[in-house]
Amino acid sequence: MSKINLRTTGDLLLAAQDLVLCCHVSPDGDTLGSALGLKLFLESHGKKVTMLVDDKLDKSFSFLPGSAGIVCPREGESYPTELLVVIDASSWDRIGLVADVVKPRHILNIDHHISNTEFAEYLYLDTKAAAVGEIMCDLFLEMGWAYTPEIALDFYTAISTDCGSFRYTNTTSKTMRRAGDLLDYGVNPMIISDNLDMKTRATAELFAKVLPTLTFEKEGRIAYISLSNDLYDENVSTEPFVYYPRYTEGVDVAIFFKAVEPAVTRVSMRSSKTDVAAIALSFGGGGHIRAAGCTINAPLEEARAQLLAALGKVM
Repeated sequence: MSKINLRTTGDLLLAAQDLVLCCHVSPDGDTLGSALGLKLFLESHGKKVTMLVDDKLDKSFSFLPGSAGIVCPREGESYPTELLVVIDASSWDRIGLVADVVKPRHILNIDHHISNTEFAEYLYLDTKAAAVGEIMCDLFLEMGWAYTPEIALDFYTAISTDCGSFRYTNTTSKTMRRAGDLLDYGVNPMIISDNLDMKTRATAELFAKVLPTLTFEKEGRIAYISLSNDLYDENVSTEPFVYYPRYTEGVDVAIFFKAVEPAVTRVSMRSSKTDVAAIALSFGGGGHIRAAGCTINAPLEEARAQLLAALGKVM
C-alpha cells in the first residue's frame, strides 16, 4: 500500500485509459456525487469509464448528472480494467460484489474515513475533509482541472449531504469555501434539497410501520428502530429513518437495523459523543466517529444483540 498525494492521484487518473469507479453499498450523496463528477470529467478527456454500484440506487438521487449511466454488477460478470477507483469506502468489503467482478491492474482508494483499513494499492486519505466531494474539489484545484455545471452539481451534492447541509461538526471554513466555489458554476441548492428531502408515500407508510419498534437502552442514551426482513423493500428509501431516534432528547447513539435478507442485517449508526466508527469497524464496516455503518451476517435479533453488546462495552 502506498499513500499518495493529490498530484499523484491526478496523474494516476489521467494515465489510465480504461477505469472503473465504484461506490460503497448503501450509497449516499457523497460517494455518488464524488464518483459521478469524476466520471464526467474523465469521460470528457476521452477515457472509458464504467461506474459500478452494488446496490439499489435511491431514485431521489436521479437528479444527479450522469446517474443514468450507473451499472449494478451481477454475479458471474467480469470487468477487466486498468484502474479501479474506490470512492468513499474505507474497507474492501464495503464495495460488495464489485470486489468479485472487477479485475483491475491497479486499485486507487480516495477516502476521508478515519476507519480506513488501507486495503488499496494506492491510497489518498484526508480524514480532515468533510466529504470526498471536498477532496474532489481539492484535486481539481491541484490539477488545474475545470468544472462544468454538471460536475459542480455532483460535487456540491457530495459535500452538502455528508456535512448535513453544513450543520454537522465536520463542516470547516474550507468546506464552505469549496462549496462556495461550486455555487459560482450555477449550482442551485434548492434543487438538491427539493430532491433529497422529498419522501415518497411508500417511504412514509413504511416508516409508520417501523416507528413502533423504537426502543431505548442505557437510560435513554441508546435508541434504535428495526426493519424486519418481511417488511424490507429494496425499492423503498429508508435512508432518513435513523434520524428520528438521533434527534430525540437524551440520545447519544441512534441505530437503524435493517434486515435486507433473513440472515443479513445492515446497521446505520449516528452519535453525538460515542465513537461509532470503532464499533462499525469491529464488524467489518466503517465510517466517521459520529456516523458509521456495517453489515452483520446474522438475523435481525441476533445482529441487534451483537451490536448492542459491543456498544454497551464502550458506553
